[in-house]
This record gives sequence, structure tokens and C-alpha cells, in this order.
Amino acid sequence: MNAFIYKSYFTKKKVITDMNDKKRILTTVGLYHGFNDGSVVIIPILFPVFRELFDLSYTQIGIITGGGLLISLITQILIGFASDKKNRRALLSTGILFLSFSLLLIVQVHNFLSLLLFIFVLRFASGFFHPVGIGWISKTFKKEKIDWAMGVQSAFGDFGAFIGILTTAFIVELKGWSFPFYIWAIAGVICLFSGLYLTRNTDEIKLENTKNREEKNDIKKLVNKEWELLKKIKLFLPGSIVSGTSWGIVVSYLPLLLVEKTTLSLTLIGIIISIWIGVGTIICIFYGKIISFLSRKTIVILSYLTMGVMAYLLTTITDIFFIIIIMILLGISSFISFPVIFSYVSEITDDPSEGRTFGYIFTFQLGIGTLLLFISGVTADIWGIWTPFFILGFISLLTALIFLINQKKLRPIVT
Repeated sequence: MNAFIYKSYFTKKKVITDMNDKKRILTTVGLYHGFNDGSVVIIPILFPVFRELFDLSYTQIGIITGGGLLISLITQILIGFASDKKNRRALLSTGILFLSFSLLLIVQVHNFLSLLLFIFVLRFASGFFHPVGIGWISKTFKKEKIDWAMGVQSAFGDFGAFIGILTTAFIVELKGWSFPFYIWAIAGVICLFSGLYLTRNTDEIKLENTKNREEKNDIKKLVNKEWELLKKIKLFLPGSIVSGTSWGIVVSYLPLLLVEKTTLSLTLIGIIISIWIGVGTIICIFYGKIISFLSRKTIVILSYLTMGVMAYLLTTITDIFFIIIIMILLGISSFISFPVIFSYVSEITDDPSEGRTFGYIFTFQLGIGTLLLFISGVTADIWGIWTPFFILGFISLLTALIFLINQKKLRPIVT
């Protein structure tokens, strides 16, 4: 009897310890996500400043944005593959260190070419987080609370972006355009040491990824293996692409749209965009609760329908009150799409291929997103700054239609 009590006590203690380890991993990934997205988003909010400072065209802005995403694409697929064999804690921390350093480079820009080069360096550094961080969450919470964990880590990233957009324009008006980069570089160092401290004693079984014990296959077998992986996630690729593109189009082109179509100051424009992100942050925090009332299938279809309608409305409406309403609905629909897509993908991903799988997800997301953002810049020069939102509306409604047609393939919630 005493032996049974002794065994039960230590089994329970190990379960508690494992959950504490998981929460520390989630907190660390969340902190890194917040810094990663917050530091990157200050670039597009400053596009109106850079456009005036360096006499940039919309096409050049499209080159900066699209080219930066291309750099992230290459980085993410390489890092995604490496993360299945390396220590995710070390990879994430290295990315945060690079990102903090790259922010200090931005303040040295003096023309279009230097701006392009240093933003490419920043995009390389930011490419570490998503396949590794989200892959780590997928591996850690796959069998328990995956929807909750994906919602929380998404909320951290959204909150970082919210702070970046809300404060950047205000700080620029007070201290100049370079000051926010110093602040975020310092924040990166703080997040780095906080994350290293939180995970200092985390169970190494969770930190070290399972080594690939399979024997080396010939090229044909390797290609077939990767093709099977892509077939598993193909239904969710359009949603991932549109969600990523919605983020890129709003943060890159909405400040320019509002500057051209309204008389709002850069600070007020930052507040309007921060409303979009703030609502998105809140909806991601409560995603774990929402999923208990609405199915993933319902959420994913409604989110892309709403996203498409709101994007089309932004092409014509200039009244500030209605723009705020649109941004609230766009925030709810676009941000909730991230955790629901990631949860679906995590559920069908086999261990230890999280890094590769999410590497593919973000490769397609950034690859096609890069093309769409570049096209948006070119069409904005030709027809007007409203065209990026017309493009977003079209691809969002198309994605909603794809999910409607394939709704029987959307598996029911299991967590």
C-alpha cells in the first residue's frame, strides 16, 4: 500500500513538473514571438516617413517588402529543416540575438539601397522564429491543449505588434524616426535573457529533438516522403498564405492608404492600425474558449469570408468611424485564422517533423505572399493605393470558397 502511495505521489509530481516545463516553454516562445513581430512591424509603419525621406515609389516599397519576405522564406525553410535535428532553444535564442543586432543597423540607412540591404538583414534574423517557435509549441502541446497553446503564442506575437504599431509613430514624432529601433534592440536583449532563464532547467527531453533514425534513402524515396507530407497539409496552405498576406498588406499599405485618402496624422493612423492588432490579440487569447462554442470548421470559413468583405470595403470607404469598425472586424477575422490553421496542421503532423512541416507552411506563405506584396506595390503605382486591398479581398473570398467545398475534410476538434 505504501509503495502504491509512493509511486502515485511521484507520478503526480512528474506530471505537474512536465506541465510547468510546458508552460515555461510556452512563455519563452511567447516572449520571443512578441519581440519578433513587434520589432518587424515598426518598419511598415515608418514607410510614409521613408517614402518622404528617400523619395520612394510604391514599387520600391513593394521591392523592400516582397524582397524582405523572400529572404525570410529562404531562411525559414532552411531553419525549419535544421530545427528537427537541433536544439530549438538555441536556434530561437540565436535568432533573437541576430534580430536585436539588425535593428541597430537600420538607423544607419541613408538611401534606398542601404534601407533595402539592412531590412533584408532584419528579415533574415526574423526568419528564425516561426518554423522553430511554432514547431516547438506543436511538439510540446500536440497531445494536450494544442488550441489553447496556439492561441496564447499567437496572442503574444499580436501583442508585440500592437505595442510596436501603437507607440512607433508617437515616438517618432517626439524623438525622431531612429529612436524606436534603439528601444526594440534593448527589448530584444531583455527577452533573450528572460527566455534563457525561464528554460534553463527545462526537461532536456523536450529541448532536444528526436534524432532522425531512418537510414539514408535514395533521392526518389526522399522526394516521395516530402510529397506525402505536402499532401497532408495542402488543404491548409491557401489559408496560411492568405492570413500571412493579410498581415503584410495591412501593415505595409494601410498607412499609405490612410495618408493618401484621409487627413489623419501618422500617430492617429498608428492608433487605427493598433486597434486592428489589439482586437486580434484579444481574440487569440480567448481562442481556447471560443473553440468550445464554435467548431474549427465554422471559425475558419467565417474568418476568410469576413476578411474578404472587409478588405473590399477598405477600397472605397474613407469615413473614419466606418474604417474603425472595418478594422475591428478585420482584426477578429484575420488574427483568429492563425491559431486555427496552426492547430489543424499540428494535429496532422507526425513527430519529429514539426520543423519541416511548419517550414513548408511558412515557405508557401512567404513565397506567394512575396509575389502578392510586390504585385500590390506595382498595381498601387498603376491604378492606386486601393488595389492591394482589392487583391486581399479576392484571395480571401476564394479561400473561403475552397474551405466550403472541402468542409467534409475539415476534421472535428479533438482537444
